[in-house]
Amino acid sequence: MKKLLLIVFVTGSILPVLAQVKKSSLPAKGNTHMKAYEQAMQCGDANMASIALNYYIAEQGYNTVYADTLAMLYLQQGAYMPAYYWANKRLEIKKDDAALLEIKGMSLDKMGRPREAIELFEKLFTTTNNPFHAYKLMELQYSIKRLAECLATAQRAEKLPYKPEYMVTYAAGEYTGRTYLQAGVYNIYGLVLYDLDKKAEAKNYFEKALALDSTFQLAKQNLETLQALSLLPGKGLPVTTGAQSSPAKLEN
Repeated sequence: MKKLLLIVFVTGSILPVLAQVKKSSLPAKGNTHMKAYEQAMQCGDANMASIALNYYIAEQGYNTVYADTLAMLYLQQGAYMPAYYWANKRLEIKKDDAALLEIKGMSLDKMGRPREAIELFEKLFTTTNNPFHAYKLMELQYSIKRLAECLATAQRAEKLPYKPEYMVTYAAGEYTGRTYLQAGVYNIYGLVLYDLDKKAEAKNYFEKALALDSTFQLAKQNLETLQALSLLPGKGLPVTTGAQSSPAKLEN
């Protein structure tokens, strides 16, 4: 069985928050850099918009909401180092800003610094009780096998309210799809239970995920693998680091 990708990007947490920043921060009339920014945004040129904002901030100083927008633009472009830089710089002023903490945490994750990202999402989840933050925290904890912590987060996340519009984007091999956030939570819950050798409970959570979304490829693959393993003689899984039959393997 192919290795699994749990989540590439969490949709619905960061982007709506920062969309409010852009919407409420109309460009300063008469400033050439902001005119260039507005023009670039109108035609969907995020790279040029970032350049224009850099010039504007160099001229006006970084104590501006446009520095938040710049951090968001860099994150959207996959430029994680500058996204981290601007989010971190703005957090010196706006210490508990949830959107900036998200950008910083997502950037740290993509930069291969999951332990630091976990600290930020622990802070966010404690403060907001937001299911998106719970999901990302579970993903990070599971990725470095903090199984007890991930289980505790999953138990809290299961009790949170969910709406149909709460969605996540995921990748399973070359396949990319979208599913309900709650289904994503159940899938990771199943993964951590599997690693804790609670296979019957793991199966239950994969089935719960599929009950919400029968097309959810990750949960489907995990359940199929679990069922196939139950037919094999003996117990346990091979300890190889190559192709795995375990449903609990993760790539980033």
